[in-house]
This record gives sequence, C-alpha cells and structure tokens, in this order.
Amino acid sequence: MNQPIIQLTQVSAHYHARSGRIQALKQVDLAIEPGEIFGLLGPNGAGKTTLLSCVEGLHPVSEGTIRVDGLDVSRHPRQVRRKLGIQLQRSALISNLTAVELVRAYAALYEVYLDQRQIAQLLEQVQLSEQAHKLARQMSGGQQQRLALALALANDPGIALLDEPTEALDPAARRAIWAIIRAFRERGRTVLITTHSMEEAETICGRVAILDHGRVLACDTPARLIAASGLNPMLRVKLDVSLEQAQRLEGVCAARYAGEYLEIETPHPDRTLQALSALAAAAGRRMADFSVRQPNLEDVYLKLTGSPLQTRASQA
Repeated sequence: MNQPIIQLTQVSAHYHARSGRIQALKQVDLAIEPGEIFGLLGPNGAGKTTLLSCVEGLHPVSEGTIRVDGLDVSRHPRQVRRKLGIQLQRSALISNLTAVELVRAYAALYEVYLDQRQIAQLLEQVQLSEQAHKLARQMSGGQQQRLALALALANDPGIALLDEPTEALDPAARRAIWAIIRAFRERGRTVLITTHSMEEAETICGRVAILDHGRVLACDTPARLIAASGLNPMLRVKLDVSLEQAQRLEGVCAARYAGEYLEIETPHPDRTLQALSALAAAAGRRMADFSVRQPNLEDVYLKLTGSPLQTRASQA
C-alpha cells in the first residue's frame, strides 16, 4: 500500500481573536493518498483554511504532526513548500502585471525559471491563452480565478492545495476549473481542495472529509458516506403544511423545508405520498411538483451536524 502523500495525526491548532484563543482544529486524523482529489467539505469557520495553512507550514500546530511526502512539516518547512502549489481563497494578484509576467514571477519564487513556451503551455491549460498579455486587473472574476490556479501550478508541484477555487463563479466557469483540476490529477498529481459546495464535492472529489467546528465527522467517498448514513429516499413536494403535521404521517422519518419545497425522508414514499395527499385535501391545500430522490451528501451533512451546509456557510 502506498504511503499517504499527506498525513495528519491528532492535529490540533489554535488562533487568537479579540474574543480570545479559538481552537480551529481538534485532533484531526487524515491520510490523503497520492494521485487523488481529496475534498475538505464544510461551512466557513469549520477549520478548512486553517488545515490548509497547517499543511503549508504557515500556521503552527499546537498538537500532533503533519507529514507531506514523508517530511515533517514543522521540521522541514522549506522542503515541503517546494512540493506544493498553493491557491489561496482570495488570491491577491499584482494588478499591473500581465498573466505571462505573473506566471514567470511566481515560478521564480520556487527557483523554477519558465521560458515563453512553458508559460504559453500553462496558460493554455487554464484557458487563458488569449489573455496572456492582459493585465490582471483587466480580467473578469473567472479569468482571475483561472490565473490564480495557473500560479498555483507554475512550479509544476506534485501536490496542489486549493482553497475554495470556484467560490462565487458562475456554473460555466466552475466547470472549467473542475476540468483543469481533473487534468492535473490525471498527470499523477494530488489535489487537496476545500469547498462548501456539495455539487463540487460529489462531482470531482474521490474522497471527502466533512469538517465541523474543527473536527472531522466522517471521511470516505461520497457514495460510501451516503450508503453508510442509513438515510431513506426523500419525497419532495411544494406544499404549505406545518412540519409537525408532516412528521406525524405514516412512514415519515424526518421532515424539513428546503426553500419552498417540503422534503420528507421516508422508506415508503408511495404510502407517505398518499397520506400527504389526504392531509393536503383536508387542509384545503394544493400539492404541486412532487418527486422522489435518493439521499445525497447534503442529507448526510444535515444528519451529522443538524443544520444544512448552505445555511451555515451563508451565516458564517
């Protein structure tokens, strides 16, 4: 069996805020294998960015050890950083430099000196060939995100650490970033990505660790996390009734509102739908747009933490 390319053993970390000493990570154990896209899933404040900073050697751990490609990060920070490509959540690009100039400068920070052909190839990979000589400040948000990804890959790292690389991007730009990440992995490289997007975690991550308040609550492939949750199918319908009424219906395990939809977990959707139809008729309410879906990662997160991820992310 391969040695983990990144291994965290009982890692705890703190930071200081006006309110006092905050514990950001609590005895985290993780083993990330070479060549996988591994996702850290959780809302803002869950500890995802702190974990990346500890792996990068930029934030000290108060307990435990982190090894990257066999090297202890606390003892060999310079050697570790040479193996990493890093995209911060909010990359501060030097706005008066062009894409070509930025790639050349960032690579040189790692003592990697790219020629024009190599820079052109990298910008082509991130679909920025036409913007090669455009100033960073003249680029759209999606183009700046792709440029930040190019800078993370400029030193040809074995491991890419990407902090919310598709945050606030439109669907097309998000898919473009996903394609670049997959292509990087297909070259035998490893990607550690933070996200609070269920779609992103399910679409590109081979395995996912769910973080909440600095702890890893679960870690596995999205499919196995869903299978192990024991959750039942979800009946989804537009209907205005109280949750208390819905929860009393036959076969209902749980009920909640997701926007304007009532979602009901039930092992017998057909029976529950009949009971719900009778409830709606008795209350003089109209049912519309009903469907049945299988449980997903959002449902797993809700079961583990007690609150939806997107709500937590928006409130953080």
